Amino acid sequence: MRRWSLRALALAVGLTAAGAALAGLVAGAAGLVPPARAAGPDAVVIDGDTIQLPDGVYHLHGIDAPELGQRCRRAGRWMPCGKDAAFALHRLLGLSLTPPICRQVESTAADGGDKRFANCALDEKKDLALVLLAQGLAVTLADAPARYREAEESARAGGLGVWGTDFVHPHGWRKGGRLPDDPVAEAAPPCPIKALMNPDGHGIYMVPLDPGYADIPDDAVVTRYCSDDTAEANGWRRSPFTVLMGED
Repeated sequence: MRRWSLRALALAVGLTAAGAALAGLVAGAAGLVPPARAAGPDAVVIDGDTIQLPDGVYHLHGIDAPELGQRCRRAGRWMPCGKDAAFALHRLLGLSLTPPICRQVESTAADGGDKRFANCALDEKKDLALVLLAQGLAVTLADAPARYREAEESARAGGLGVWGTDFVHPHGWRKGGRLPDDPVAEAAPPCPIKALMNPDGHGIYMVPLDPGYADIPDDAVVTRYCSDDTAEANGWRRSPFTVLMGED
């Protein structure tokens, strides 16, 4: 298994940047990815409740979004609700003229581990977690504030997002819970998180919204994961922000 060099990573990032406008318009028109500008140099979206800023990775406090490899069933059809949540967060950041501001907070989340939880907002007023809850793209955790629960109840009443589907709570999904008729793994799309070795021999993982993700050759991928939590638990780590953005 060969390692992916920083030269190859830089090339992939360059190719991604060069084609971003056209790819965004085409895919956006198909309803697959947001046509707005990318989260850019200010933030990278890892999944529907996790972002990476220059100073590290933050998990949005009080919410839990479907994992990247998670699917939900709407009217008998399977949909990539995990990717949908990630792209929605990506779109939200891309439409902002300012980077998100995150303020770290303590969390009592059951599987929080050593994660850094934060309240993140745009323009000091648009709470990212609250927006996702209002769209039905995440569920509340036990330590969520009252306004989060109100937003969740409103989305549930309107059948928005996951509330219009059959789904497993993200916490349960990470523990192996699945809907009774969820197709067997062989019939499901491959898990989207790519784990590989960097030039220094360290294991890193990349997600669909990372610059250069689509250009990673198959023979560089050591294994795949459906959840960033699982990748972290197995010893894989995120690249520094500057490396992801091709600044090193």
